[in-house]
Amino acid sequence: MKKMIIFDFDGTISNSVDIVYRVYEKLSKEYGFKHFTHEEIHELKMLSIHERLKKHKVSIFQLPKLARKTRRIVSELIEETYPFDGMKELLALLKEQGFILSIVSSNSKHNIESFIKNHDLIEFDHIYGKASFFGKERLIRKLLRKEKHTKSIYVGDELRDIVSSKEVPIDIISVTWGFDDITLLEAESPNYIANTVDELKELLIHKVFKS
Repeated sequence: MKKMIIFDFDGTISNSVDIVYRVYEKLSKEYGFKHFTHEEIHELKMLSIHERLKKHKVSIFQLPKLARKTRRIVSELIEETYPFDGMKELLALLKEQGFILSIVSSNSKHNIESFIKNHDLIEFDHIYGKASFFGKERLIRKLLRKEKHTKSIYVGDELRDIVSSKEVPIDIISVTWGFDDITLLEAESPNYIANTVDELKELLIHKVFKS
C-alpha cells in the first residue's frame, strides 16, 4: 500500500513564526488593530482562533479579506523565511524512501512554490493552497480521493489542524515548534506529538506506518 504524508506549511515546514510579528504590524497599521507587544503576541499561542479574534476585536466576516492581505504580505517576506532545522533533510529522506509528500496549507500555492525553489527542497507530489482559515478538511478530502488506496497522515502545528483531521478523519502528528502552544494542542488529543524534527522522523519512519 502506498504511504502519503500531508504537511501543513507555515509553522511546520517553514519557520514563518519569525515573521509573524512583522505581518501583524503591517496589518495593524492598515486596519487599526490594537497594538500588541511581542510578548503579548507570543501569549496568543495559548488561545484558540475564536479567542484570538475576540482579543483582536476582529469579526469573522473580515477574515477572507485579512487572509488575502496576509498572503500578499507573506509573499513580500518569503525570501526571509527558512525551513526549520533538519526539515530539508527529513523531506529528502522521506522522498527517498518512497513516501508520497503533499502540502495542504492556508498559504498560497505561489508562496509555497517560491519557498521550495528558494531552498532547493524536494519536489512535492501535491500542493493545495488557500485552504479555509477555519478548516482544511475539504482540501484534505480532495487529496485523499486523488490518492486512493493510500495510508495517510497529516502533520501540522495548529489546533485547527487537529480539528480538521478529526473531521476528515485522518490521523495527525502535531508538532510543537509552530504557532500553537503544546498545551493547546494536547487538549485536543492529536494521535501523536513531536517536539523536534528528529522525533517527527522517528514517528514517520519507525512507528506511524509500521502499525
